[in-house]
Amino acid sequence: MKVTVLNIIDEKTFKALSTTYKKHPRYGKYITSHKKYLVDSQGKTVTVGDEVEIVGSRPISKTKRWALKVN
Repeated sequence: MKVTVLNIIDEKTFKALSTTYKKHPRYGKYITSHKKYLVDSQGKTVTVGDEVEIVGSRPISKTKRWALKVN
């Protein structure tokens, strides 16, 4: 899943924003929906505004369930 880095929380965690566009079933207007994720960076450096890819992982903490994809 492609996301944008919003905020760097600490050296291991960052907050990411996913944006999806859906067409309204009745009116046909396109609607933007956003979802935020806490992501484990696995020691890699990211900067605010970067486009990165994340994958689901085992629960790392109470709210952190995503990890940076390793290429």
